[in-house]
Amino acid sequence: MTEAHSSNITVGQEIIIPISCSCPDRFSQAIVMYNLSSSDSFAAVACGVFEGLVKTQSLVEENPGSEGDNPDASMIKVPIRCACPNGNDTSNGVKFLVTYPVMKNDNINLIARKFGLPEMKVSEANRLESSPTIFPQTIVLIPLNRTPVVNWDIEDPAQSPRGVIPLTKVTSGETTSKPLVFLVPGVVLAVCMIVACCVFVCIQRENHPRRFQSLSARSPLSPNLSPSLSPNLSPDFLDGMSKLKHSLINYSLEELRIATENFNEASVIGTAMYRGSIGGSYVVIEKINSEDAARHIIDILTKINHLNVVRLDGCCHRKRPYLVFEFAENGSLRDCLSNDTMSRQLTWEKRMQIAFDLAVAIHYIHYSTKPAYVHRNINSRNVLITKDWRAKISGFRLAKPVVCKEENEKISWNESVVVGTKGYLAPEYLTDGLATLKVDVFAYGIVLLELLSGREVTVEGKLLKDSVDFLLDCGLEGSSGCLDKLYKFWDPALVGDDYPFGDAICLTVLAKACTDEDPHQRPTMNDVLKAISRMA
Repeated sequence: MTEAHSSNITVGQEIIIPISCSCPDRFSQAIVMYNLSSSDSFAAVACGVFEGLVKTQSLVEENPGSEGDNPDASMIKVPIRCACPNGNDTSNGVKFLVTYPVMKNDNINLIARKFGLPEMKVSEANRLESSPTIFPQTIVLIPLNRTPVVNWDIEDPAQSPRGVIPLTKVTSGETTSKPLVFLVPGVVLAVCMIVACCVFVCIQRENHPRRFQSLSARSPLSPNLSPSLSPNLSPDFLDGMSKLKHSLINYSLEELRIATENFNEASVIGTAMYRGSIGGSYVVIEKINSEDAARHIIDILTKINHLNVVRLDGCCHRKRPYLVFEFAENGSLRDCLSNDTMSRQLTWEKRMQIAFDLAVAIHYIHYSTKPAYVHRNINSRNVLITKDWRAKISGFRLAKPVVCKEENEKISWNESVVVGTKGYLAPEYLTDGLATLKVDVFAYGIVLLELLSGREVTVEGKLLKDSVDFLLDCGLEGSSGCLDKLYKFWDPALVGDDYPFGDAICLTVLAKACTDEDPHQRPTMNDVLKAISRMA
């Protein structure tokens, strides 16, 4: 860009910067160098300078020891998130994938119009549903078959001038023929009518106490609702709702009774969980222990918008609230693995897709949400499988935000009470209550072992992770003995499935690495996603 061109750029104007995006084994990023001053923090660089194109945790991992140790300015590596067109993209004529950082007031339709694309094209490239909610400090990919150009004439709807109401043209002759004296009686009459209405309302309030009806099933929970307009919502609950990024549907208890045929036993699909039918579609209705627990889940899931995270549709406030989620037709991963018919349908390709989806979801809550979250309850029953065999994580009741006052502060905390599911809990969490992002990595490794073997997490008191300890001795006993044990470990339902033998070994080794006793020896979810991307 020449100096003449740069002088025409205004503050806040969007520009396109070409970068060399490397795609080793389908994992894409571009490394750029940034001069970090002594007053800069990684958080300021990630959020302020690069506006969501890189996450703070990625900077920490890419530049170990670079922040805080050297008071002088230093050059750091910034791994910009980008993407390269794959085979399907190329066959559809896509030549460029623009990484677009989402800003305040952005939506998919607005972004698509900026690049002259149909909204559907952008949604498909990002695997988004129709009219999705997107948030600042995240990114979307823009597929283009030409050199990228931004249309600066497309205005932000939040900044657009108000619409003008067309008025009938009045000629000067008509104006002068109607004296202003007619305006005075009109104003007096209007004031009298308002006073009369106020008096009538006061009398009605005194003689007839106010009675309210419950909200309709299609009434969204909005920040504009007050307790007086929402009889079945407490003031504290509404205060929490006012902070949501998008609205939820408020269901009455009667509507949930109808949906589940009065919470019939046939509708029970888990502990305090029911399958219901609302508007011709199946949903999952979960009874939550307390308002605080419900508010915690709502606060997380209304700020997360991802294909591989279960969608929260609505709620019903009671002393024990109900939450309404999207329905996954194939149930949980554990249901699929425990059912002989369904386990045979879980081909190697489907299992790899599930492993990839789960890795993407955990990576997302570790690196791409603000704040980041440790799930703390990753297990095969909290991995839901859709009708097209895609995975979504659920069960965010125990999730906890990762908040650091200082960027170089160790991201962990100690729990006085250990929570989670037996068999999936990392050793350091069990013994010391030490919770870090590596707790989720450990649990992910256990789920991988379940995918590979089809077995339960504990069999006759033996932990599943101990079943692959033989990998440590493979070098001593020879490759043939190790392969025999691997064949015995892998799910018999895979027999006859033409799966890549090398990938099966690699996935088993990765699962073993994730379940290492030492959290420092486990890979990060960034590392895991890189490895899975090479196989999926």
